[in-house]
Amino acid sequence: MDADSSSQNTEGETTVGWAQTHTDRTAYQEIKRRARKMRQNRTPAEETLWQRLRRRQVYGFHFRSQHPIGRYIVDFYCAQSRLVVEVDGSVRDETGQQEYDSQREAFLEEMELRVLRFKNEDVIRKTDAVIEAIALVLQG
Repeated sequence: MDADSSSQNTEGETTVGWAQTHTDRTAYQEIKRRARKMRQNRTPAEETLWQRLRRRQVYGFHFRSQHPIGRYIVDFYCAQSRLVVEVDGSVRDETGQQEYDSQREAFLEEMELRVLRFKNEDVIRKTDAVIEAIALVLQG
């Protein structure tokens, strides 16, 4: 089943690929629409990292950009290694955002995903080091 395929189980939860989203079909369609829009409007840091992750450039691993997982949209996702890569801007330093990020990260970890976070400025100024950190995790 691909990421765009979905079905509902007997409890009314929507199953998307391997992940149960606990989100109804209408909400999931809205999340997918927002993800498409976000792919069209990446931040400079996200675009920099995407240019290095796309087309299996890191050890042949396939990454998706602005990928929905449950009710969240992650910046980059590699299904093969169950790795989420997040690029964080200054908005992440705000108190309300920190709580949201904490809940989001807990959800992703419940899904048995690994989460790596990098700051915008590190992605832009130290791109090679960021790619090396991702590659280390991918290598296991």
